[in-house]
This record gives sequence, C-alpha cells and structure tokens, in this order.
Amino acid sequence: MHGYVDIPEAIDFGENLIVHREAVEATLYLPNVIVSTSPFLRPKSYGFGPDDNSPDARQVRNIMMPWSEVKETTNPLAADGYTFLCLTPKSRHSVHSSWAVTDWHWLWNTNFSDPYRVESRMPGVGDTMLHINPEDAKDLGIANGDYIWVDANPEDRPYIGASPDDDFYDAARMMVRASYNGGYPRGVTMLKHAFYMATPRTVRAARERDDGRALAAGTGYQASFRHGSQQSITRGWAPPMHQTDSLFHKKAAAMGFVFGFDVDNHAINTVPKETIVRITKAEDGGLGGKGAWARGRDGRTPGNENEAMKAYIAGGYNTVKGR
Repeated sequence: MHGYVDIPEAIDFGENLIVHREAVEATLYLPNVIVSTSPFLRPKSYGFGPDDNSPDARQVRNIMMPWSEVKETTNPLAADGYTFLCLTPKSRHSVHSSWAVTDWHWLWNTNFSDPYRVESRMPGVGDTMLHINPEDAKDLGIANGDYIWVDANPEDRPYIGASPDDDFYDAARMMVRASYNGGYPRGVTMLKHAFYMATPRTVRAARERDDGRALAAGTGYQASFRHGSQQSITRGWAPPMHQTDSLFHKKAAAMGFVFGFDVDNHAINTVPKETIVRITKAEDGGLGGKGAWARGRDGRTPGNENEAMKAYIAGGYNTVKGR
C-alpha cells in the first residue's frame, strides 16, 4: 500500500494521499469535494468552480476544503427536492440481470409477488420495489405498496434532454412500489440493481394486453418495471485514477500486479452507484389503483403494526421462568 503516491497524474487529481472525497452525487453536501487541509495535496482545478454543477463538471473538478467548511455546504439538487439517498446493491436472488425475471426468483425478490397476477398492473409475477423508511414515506403521503416515481438529476437522467413531452419519456422514467422498511434510516432508500428495464414495447403491452403483462410483442422480452429502470436514476462515476494507464494495482482475477486497466475494477465502465433521488407518489397501491395495498394495512407489516404485532416484536409472547 502507498501512503503517498508520486505519480504526476495522482498529484494533479488530488489522489496522491489517502483522503476522503465526497461522493459525486450521493450526499447532501457539495459534490466531489476533497476533504483535507494537507499541504501535500495540490490538485489542479481544471477551471471548474464550486458553482459549476453539471454532471460532467462535478466529476472532473477538484475542490479541496476542510470538513468544517464542507459540512456547511449543500448539494444544489436538494433545493429541488432531491433529498433521498438511493442505494443500488446486488440481489441474492439473481446474478446481475440473470434470472431476474425467472418466475420463482422474481417471486422471492419482492414483497409484491403474485403468481396468479390478481393485480393486472404488475409487470409480471412480481413488482420491483424501493425500500423506504416508513416515516419518510408517510411524510410524503405514500402508503406501503403505493406506486411511486423516482427521479434523479434531471441534467442527464433518465436521459440527456428528457422531457415529459417526449415519446420515450414514458418508458424511461422509473416507477416502482414503495416498500416500508424501518431498517433503513430516514433519508436512505434502496433499490436492487439489474432488473429488466421497461421499453416502449413493454409499456405498450402493459397498457394493451388483457393480462397487463409488460411483455414485448414479437420478442418475448419481459420487463421488470411498468416504467423505467434502475438505469433511469444511476450513472457510472469514474474516479480520476481509474482512467489512467499508470495506476498500479493487484490483478483482479490472478496473482500478480498490473498497471492501468484490468477488467472493470479499475476502469471507467464503473458499476451503478448510489445517487440522490426525488420521490413522489404516482398511484394508490390497492387493486386497480384504489386505496392502499391490502398487505400494507393488515397490521403485520412495518410502519403499520397492530397491537398484537407490536407485542410480538417486543417479546410479549415469551415468558421467562426463574430457575
């Protein structure tokens, strides 16, 4: 391990010491700030200042501040309601997109699963969901199971120049179910990655087929969403040193060391990352869009526990006898 790297590129990028750099788009502070006061860091600014917040500029610029100043800054997206951090981890029920729409894996992967598809609005036997803290959801008027719109930085998502007037916008903007989960802190949400994205054909199928399935005519492509996809809100951010030929690192799949590119561990084709999102209600979660999702109001789900469930969680059904 290098405590100090004397590669010229590393010095220019402010990567010559092990320091914390704010995420490009995943905290409520000024993006991509190098948090340090070290005199050994002297990154080039490349002419991008703190007020230049276009997606590409934020990735390239180098701004150094002490934490005392960083914590007083604000991510400019927050002013427009983009205040939720969305994590996009892998699922234990699929390998990237492989088996993501195989019926049994899809059923296991979501709380909104139904092999009989009683709810015809569901894209298939399951419905992609976003985990959200119950109190956050209630503050937004979102019941457990409601359909929600999830939007990210409109500068380039769901695509550059997106507009509700575009024909493609309907297929690109992400709609999922809200799933109450008190295991996530307020302000933090989670959407598993790599489900099959909606396309214009699957959106059309979901509206025109008698069974409502998001199954593309002519190809048999099955979408996991009624609208949009995880790619609607995420973007790969390339750390500066990952774009060089001089980065020295261990090989990804063998014993040894290498400079520069190696598979996708040290390359610009990065995997999806966490991002800041805005969440708004789209439709009620009950059958046919009427009222709340039945399972979410039966007293046995997070955020709406009945007295019996509260007692169970508190251990009220156990009796400890003395010896």
